[in-house]
Amino acid sequence: MLAPQLTELIRIEGTIDKEGPQDTPVRNLCFRGLTFMHGDRYSIASDDAGLQHDWDMHDKANALVRLRGTENCVIQQCRFAHSGGGAIRVDLHGQQNTISGNLIEHVGGTGILLCGYGPGTKDVNRKNLVYNNHIHHTGRIYSHSPGIMVWQSGENRVANNLVHHTPYTGIIISGCMTDFFRRQGRELSRTIRRHEVARLSKQPRLEDVRPYLHTHDNLIEYNEIHHAMEELGDGNAIYIRGAGAGNVIRRNYIHHLVAPMKMQAAIRTDGGQRDTLISENLIYKCTSQGIILKLNNWCENNIVADVIAPPRGYYLSVREGPLTDATIRQNIFYASSGTCTFIDELPPGKGRTSEDRRGRTLAKARDADTDHNIYFCAANPQLGREMLEKQQRDGVDVHSQTVDPLFVDPVNGDFRFKPDSPALKMGIVPFDTSKVGLAN
Repeated sequence: MLAPQLTELIRIEGTIDKEGPQDTPVRNLCFRGLTFMHGDRYSIASDDAGLQHDWDMHDKANALVRLRGTENCVIQQCRFAHSGGGAIRVDLHGQQNTISGNLIEHVGGTGILLCGYGPGTKDVNRKNLVYNNHIHHTGRIYSHSPGIMVWQSGENRVANNLVHHTPYTGIIISGCMTDFFRRQGRELSRTIRRHEVARLSKQPRLEDVRPYLHTHDNLIEYNEIHHAMEELGDGNAIYIRGAGAGNVIRRNYIHHLVAPMKMQAAIRTDGGQRDTLISENLIYKCTSQGIILKLNNWCENNIVADVIAPPRGYYLSVREGPLTDATIRQNIFYASSGTCTFIDELPPGKGRTSEDRRGRTLAKARDADTDHNIYFCAANPQLGREMLEKQQRDGVDVHSQTVDPLFVDPVNGDFRFKPDSPALKMGIVPFDTSKVGLAN
């Protein structure tokens, strides 16, 4: 008779008072240069609490190495491979831990998960560093598993990671959507610390629940992501929803999302997400959509080039409004082929003038601070001119242009600016690929 397999090999655990206000963490342990392999897959239990869409489970023993109640611990230069569940997770109380220089490959679940307490007043998962990890072929068993996920965890830096060949999303930044505060069930609702949010009304608004959304002020930068979304639809290279304010997605290089499904984008702010900065990213040869923008988020100084189309070919999709206080500024939308839609807006639903079929306000680029952008189609420059004329009729993009941005070699993916590029004169910041991806 075979002995049961382990779903986790090492757990570093402090003293957890799960319902109470304070834990006692373990501190200052270092794991370096080790190999972890052959953990068993996990099963869903009847009392499990799921994160968003059950992309992973809350506080569950399903990763090879698990930090649960830790501070200043290090997992460095280790290898995680050929296992049925996830590789690394930091659960509940987790502060100033460093996960760096690791190789994570061919695992059944999530590569790295930062997973704090559910919505409530206990905000103790923060200021961790996820740096310079090479993560590929996650989700071998649980196809929806991302490369990296940050849930109810704030003030972290996720930088210089290389994530590729994932069946679903590369990086997820997530929390809890307002609807789940008035629901029951496994997804998200079971994670909510009801005794700490008891004063909420039965129909809370986003403004009411935001103090309990701890996925705030994260810095997602200098990551390289390619060949995500290989199998599933309705996902992205970088996705954010249900998070708090102040998250920054900047200077990431996202390229070659080539699976031919229409429900994907390089970067997506999803329903209800606010106060996110998407800035200075390079998006190249991604299928269907470059950036999906909703509500008062800020899209600035990005280069979106050669979106693969059909099925859609939208360089910027504006979806949920109003876009009050949103920005669409100093971006370059560059197409080498004549099949492109620089900014796509949803038409009104049947019988409606300003809502979609779900009753959401339709987004219009004219409602955002939209200006100093470049729209250029090398195969058919008239497309850029028509786009700009439409925008200017709507009273936006007054200083935008339809000129060739003069990239060094866009045919071969070199999007540095030539010295006489008009983008430089418009104040658009160049993208430096030498600083992106693995640091050594």
